[in-house]
Amino acid sequence: MLVRLILCLVGSLGVATTLPAQSTGDPNTPRPGYLLVMGTSTDAAAMGRYARTLPPIYAKLDGYYLALGAVGRGITVLEGSFKAQSVVLAKFPRIEGPNEFWWSPEYRRSVEIRRGAGSFTVVKLKGVPGDLDKPSGKPAYLLSIGDIKDRDKLKPYADIARPLVRAAGASFVSVGGRKDIELLEGEFGNLDVTLLRFPSMQALETFYRDPAYQRAIPLRQSAGEYTLLAIEGIANE
Repeated sequence: MLVRLILCLVGSLGVATTLPAQSTGDPNTPRPGYLLVMGTSTDAAAMGRYARTLPPIYAKLDGYYLALGAVGRGITVLEGSFKAQSVVLAKFPRIEGPNEFWWSPEYRRSVEIRRGAGSFTVVKLKGVPGDLDKPSGKPAYLLSIGDIKDRDKLKPYADIARPLVRAAGASFVSVGGRKDIELLEGEFGNLDVTLLRFPSMQALETFYRDPAYQRAIPLRQSAGEYTLLAIEGIANE
C-alpha cells in the first residue's frame, strides 16, 4: 500500500528556525537523522520506476517515511511561497542513516532512474537527541523555512509561541541553521529550518489559527521571510 501511495504522489509531481530547541541533555545521546526532499517531477513514468526501488533501501537502514505529500494533497502552504510540488520526509534512527542511504550503491543506482525527470532539493536534517521512536497515530508536521535577517527580533516571538507549542502537544523534530543542514542535492541557500510534530492535523491547525499565535506572526515576519507548510503525516499503528 505504501508503494502505491508513493507512486500516486510522484505521479502528481509533473516554526524554520523561529524557536529555540528544547533542552537536549547529554550531548552523547543518540539522535535520528532526517531526509527532506522537495521536488517537482516532469516524468511521472520515470519517477514511478524510481519509487519502486526505494522501500528495500530504506528498510535495510531501518529508515521509513513520515510524510509523502503534494501541494493540495496532504500539504498546505500556510505562509510564503513554495515552488516545489511535493515533499517527502523520512526518518532514520541513526544520525548517519541519511548519508548511508544516500551514498549506498543501491541508491546510487536508483537515483540514475530519476535523473532528468524533474528538479529536486534534498537536505539532511539533524534530529533532536533521544527522539528515536517511530511516531504513533497520524501526526502532522509544521515545516518552517526561514531567511532570517534579524535574529534579535525573534525573542519576543519565541516568548509568545513557546507556551502555545507546548499547549498544542507539539514537539520539536529538528531545529537548525544552515550550518546544521547538509545539502545532498539541489540548492538551498542560507536558510534555517524548524520542523515540529503535532499529534494530528487538527492540533496543528488549531495551534496556527489560535488568535494568540496569529498576533505573534507579525513579530516573526519582522525578522525575516518565511515559508510555512502544514504536512499530513503517514498513519502508524
